[in-house]
Amino acid sequence: MKTIYLLLICCLLTVGVQGQDYTFKKLRVEDGLSHNAVVSMLQDQRGFLWFGTKDGLNRYDGYNFKLFQYEAGNDKSLGSNFIRCLHEYDGYLWVGTDTGLFRYEELTESFTPVESTLNQPVLDIEGDLYGNLWFIASGNLYRLNTRTGKEEKFSRFSVTFLTGNEAGEVFVASSEALYRFVPDNNSFQKIDFTEGPYAGEDLEITALSAGGKDTLWIGTKNRGAMVYRESVKQLTALLQERENPLYVRDFLKKGDDELWIASESGLYIYNLRTKNYKNLKKSYNNPYSLSDNAIYTLVLDKEEGVWIGTYFGGINYYPKPYTPIARYFPRVGENSISGNAVREIKKDRYGDLWIGTEDAGLNRFDPETGTFENFSSVGEKGPLSNYNIHGLLPVDDKLWIGTFEHGLDIMDIPSRRIVRHYGSGDDEGHLRSDFIFFIYEGRNSDIYVLTSSGIHRYLPGTDTFEVVEGFPEEYHYTYLTEDHNGVLWAGTYWDGLFFYDPKTGDKGVYRYAAGNPDSISSNVVNGIFEDSENRLWITTENGLNLFRRGTSDFRRFSKKDGFPANVTYSILEDENKKLWISTSNGLVEFDPETEKLKIFTKANGLLSDQFNYSSAFKDEDGEMYFGGVYGMISFNPDTFLTDNSHPPVYLTGMRLHNREVPVGAEDSPLEKSISFSDHITLDPGESTFTLEFASLSYTAPGMTRYWYKLEGLNDDWIALEKKHEVNFTELPAGEYSFKVKALNNHGVWSGENNALRIKVLPPFLASPAAYTIYTLMFLLMVYLLLQYYHSYTKHKNNRKIRQLENEKEKEIYQAKIEFFTNIAHEIRTPLTLITAPLEKLLGKTYRSPEIPKNLGIMQKNTSRLLNLVNELLDFRKTEMKHVKLSFIKVNISELLEDTYVRFSQLIQEKGLLFDLVKPEGDVYASVDEEAIKKILSNLFSNAVKYSKSRVKVSLEQHETKFSIQVENDGPVIPAPLKKRIFEPFFRLPGDAGNTGTGIGLSLAHSLAELHGGTLYIDENKQSVNAFVLEVPLHQAEEFKTLAAGHEQADTAREHAIPAFDKKLPLILIAEDNKEMAGFIREELSDSYNVILAPNGKEAWDLVRDHEVQLVISDVMMPLSDGVTLCKRIKERMETSHIPVILLTAKSALNARIEGLESGADAYISKPFSIHYLRVQVSNLLKNRKTILGHYSSSPLAHLKSLATSNVDKSFITRLDKVIDKNIRDPELNIDLLAENLHMSRSTLYRKIKEVSNLSPHELINISRLKKAAELLKTTDMKIYEVSESVGYKSQTSFGRNFQKHFGMTPTEYVNDGMEKAEKKSV
Repeated sequence: MKTIYLLLICCLLTVGVQGQDYTFKKLRVEDGLSHNAVVSMLQDQRGFLWFGTKDGLNRYDGYNFKLFQYEAGNDKSLGSNFIRCLHEYDGYLWVGTDTGLFRYEELTESFTPVESTLNQPVLDIEGDLYGNLWFIASGNLYRLNTRTGKEEKFSRFSVTFLTGNEAGEVFVASSEALYRFVPDNNSFQKIDFTEGPYAGEDLEITALSAGGKDTLWIGTKNRGAMVYRESVKQLTALLQERENPLYVRDFLKKGDDELWIASESGLYIYNLRTKNYKNLKKSYNNPYSLSDNAIYTLVLDKEEGVWIGTYFGGINYYPKPYTPIARYFPRVGENSISGNAVREIKKDRYGDLWIGTEDAGLNRFDPETGTFENFSSVGEKGPLSNYNIHGLLPVDDKLWIGTFEHGLDIMDIPSRRIVRHYGSGDDEGHLRSDFIFFIYEGRNSDIYVLTSSGIHRYLPGTDTFEVVEGFPEEYHYTYLTEDHNGVLWAGTYWDGLFFYDPKTGDKGVYRYAAGNPDSISSNVVNGIFEDSENRLWITTENGLNLFRRGTSDFRRFSKKDGFPANVTYSILEDENKKLWISTSNGLVEFDPETEKLKIFTKANGLLSDQFNYSSAFKDEDGEMYFGGVYGMISFNPDTFLTDNSHPPVYLTGMRLHNREVPVGAEDSPLEKSISFSDHITLDPGESTFTLEFASLSYTAPGMTRYWYKLEGLNDDWIALEKKHEVNFTELPAGEYSFKVKALNNHGVWSGENNALRIKVLPPFLASPAAYTIYTLMFLLMVYLLLQYYHSYTKHKNNRKIRQLENEKEKEIYQAKIEFFTNIAHEIRTPLTLITAPLEKLLGKTYRSPEIPKNLGIMQKNTSRLLNLVNELLDFRKTEMKHVKLSFIKVNISELLEDTYVRFSQLIQEKGLLFDLVKPEGDVYASVDEEAIKKILSNLFSNAVKYSKSRVKVSLEQHETKFSIQVENDGPVIPAPLKKRIFEPFFRLPGDAGNTGTGIGLSLAHSLAELHGGTLYIDENKQSVNAFVLEVPLHQAEEFKTLAAGHEQADTAREHAIPAFDKKLPLILIAEDNKEMAGFIREELSDSYNVILAPNGKEAWDLVRDHEVQLVISDVMMPLSDGVTLCKRIKERMETSHIPVILLTAKSALNARIEGLESGADAYISKPFSIHYLRVQVSNLLKNRKTILGHYSSSPLAHLKSLATSNVDKSFITRLDKVIDKNIRDPELNIDLLAENLHMSRSTLYRKIKEVSNLSPHELINISRLKKAAELLKTTDMKIYEVSESVGYKSQTSFGRNFQKHFGMTPTEYVNDGMEKAEKKSV
């Protein structure tokens, strides 16, 4: 009885193990699915998977879901989010929802409703072989001819399910009956179940599917899964009665032998040949089991993978097992492996596998039954010293178990008891460490125990251990193996790879060398393996190494060679001599001969991509076991299949600026679905975009690698690895062709996708339209330029004509002014001659009273005529800009009152009412008093002359200016003439009765502007003529007076020295006659700066205080005459260079001789021509400039050529000697010259500047260069010797300065430049 019980348990365990063969991948809401209730699905002809849920339709490409849902206001969207059924027919996807049937237009990604089904739930859809689409809406059956659009309704009975077989037959079912369509009479015939055990029994049909020409699979609510065979008219059950009541939802035939049945109680896999079945259900201990027991729909894809839709658990996917891999992991409450971190896998003599873990002790695994036996540590009431197992070795009936820091246990395998313990204690075998890392049995049956303190050999005779002498004991050893030559190889934790030959005693170590690529790649060794070709492989923390025995170095393999990680653990060899290498990021199949590799990951069925140390075992039948951090896997490489399919690659999506691009929307570049688009056109702002694509293979999409190329930008294929999208950022304008291809995990290439032509439009400014506009604009500009040129030429000619006319008018005007001025000059002398005798006559007494009266009239008119002449001359001066104003502080209030007093008699004579309005305090301003007097006189004169009854004068002081307003109530000046009133010679029409020249107001206006002010008519006052004078209170150049009297003010104006224009020469005029001095000053001041002196003494003071370039002096002057002044100037070294012109009325020869002997440069007799004087002054100054220019530019011109007098010659001779004496000194400067010449620094600077127009520094530099030129021509000295002899520290600096001054290099000068230099200076 006990035996029977054990056999029953084994059978049940076997069934359980078989159930583990089905592992499912999950897709839920967390993965992008819109809802976990999946009630319908299919795979379309292109390979996309479609999932109908309670919240929308999902299209899946292996990576991403594209969701289609109801959108309010969008008549191209689905009518409802509850998708009941799906069917592909006649090139369209038909979608049944709870509000109607919709046809999916894949080109535009839009939906079109079937009008007759709106607001009706569509329960099922099927197509026949005759162009008809059958569907059930609200229990009614419809037939729609998709070619003609004709629709027919069958309403004789209510139906729920619909199917069709490969012969074209259509079957429908209600909840209790089954019908067949009879085309001959266009009706349905009920199928009666008259034969078999269920004949006449009520059935609640819940699923219907055709299984062939003779077979119908029928799902029920109470009787489970059934099959109806037309040939025998019999209905039979597929599953055993114990499974009932079973609610069946769907059927799927997979291959010839399997029928998958979806039910509310899980998934049934029924073998049609053997009649056996398996029931797969959700297991909370198994993450690879079904996610839900309520299964609604099943689909078989083109790769023979099965997709399972559940009500609560989303989608489950069972791929075709190309890589059948068994998984072993802990399951609470079930028989399973006890730990996650599997460390050691070894097989005993009984065929069982012993599996050590680092987190849950020891396991015994029976490969035949698939059962585990677990052994825990003493702390958990088990036999082991510790749960952390690091080494295992079965030896006969004993199992050696190495632990972490708890020594070595020996288990008796038959009894499962620990019979011996070894450790570091005195009575525990004398191990040097309790950390047992690895246990190895050599070919001679020697047992080696690797610890953290050396390698130990077991001594059976004494039951103790000794340290192996061939390996240093201070190292932490990780692995040991013996090669075919008997050499022991040991890996360490930090110190490299050691070897020891017990036969010869040879030993050594290989360590990583940073600069040597042929050294081992890491000192941390994880494993050592010798393959069937006696090649030695070493796994490390930094790559795989192949030991090359011939050269005693290593060939490295790493991520650069295609490995998924550099951390490698264990190696096994299959029957085809390929190596299987566990890493920290996947399992690698490596061909040592071709060095080609394949990578297997979790996507291929692994528990985890990370494996563990020393955890690999190969059984005699070729089964391989690898331990990882989440359990153990096993597989036989011979059972692996190659996926040779060529899945298509489609573009699946496009994003602009990280947003999905809708199809057919406004401003969208997609007119149709990106999957069907062969070209797209992008605006300039859309040149940053992303293209998504997918190879429609679902077995391991995460392992598919992609390449793309964008012809027009780069014609090479660019690897994307596992990335299934490509981003383009600001793609330049142009036309491109995008292609993509894929390589699956089995090394099979997909076909290239149809090229997508991409056209990126240039910015508008660079578009063809823009260039057309540019061309038109250019032509327009040319046209406008021609028009402008013609217009400009016309205006230019007109302007020239007007200019000629204006010049003609100016010439006439100037002739007029010149005529009046000349007349005025001529009249002025006779008037003076008339005035003097007239004054004498008026001083006498006469008997007749008429005589004085007539003489008074003569005097009055003579004065008037003289005033008119003076006014005309003053106007001429303002026009010629010869008036020089002297600004001093003047009491404007007092000046205004004085003017009123002068005009008071005339005011009284006309009987005018005169108002003078002033501020309480006096107003002071810096003005030219005479100019202001003339302005006021003109304003008063006009006001009194034209006023009818009243004149008002107002004075106001502002912050920066003062203003005087003069009003009169005479005839109002017309507005158009108010601006012309200030023009010269302008007279108002009808003003011929009043005397005047017409230049008074123009003169006043010019004088106001010379003050920086203005004179204008206030146009706001319409009833009176109001003249407004505005003048600043202060001027840029003004003189301070020491006293307030008019006499002192006049003196200040006489002796005031105006500001100079630094660009003009300064001329001193010494003349005691004020009129003569003023006349000469006026004539010369437009070209020179001019200062005046009334006598020779003051003239000498001005010469010393100013840098005077020329002196014009009268001979006869008080205090000191002109001859004395000339002698002083010529005798003093500081002034001897100044030219002097003497003016005298003496024309005798001896007077001329006396003047010339005094040193005068020119002698002019009175009367003289002012033009002659101008020419004389110009020639003297020009000659001086010519002399200075010759000296500066001629290499051989001597300094003495600058002398113009004996005194200058004396000074220049002394200066030349000092410079020549110290010319070798680079530090020669003005201070040294002043010290040697016994002159002050400022006096010497001024003298040199006046004589040579050079600064002392410039004079010294030119002297050095002239000396150098002399040496170059007169000696055989080298250029560098010459540069040193004239005080230059650098030959480069000397050459640069020489060329700058003389226009040629020293070498050119020596060769042939002297003559050229002299000619150039001339």
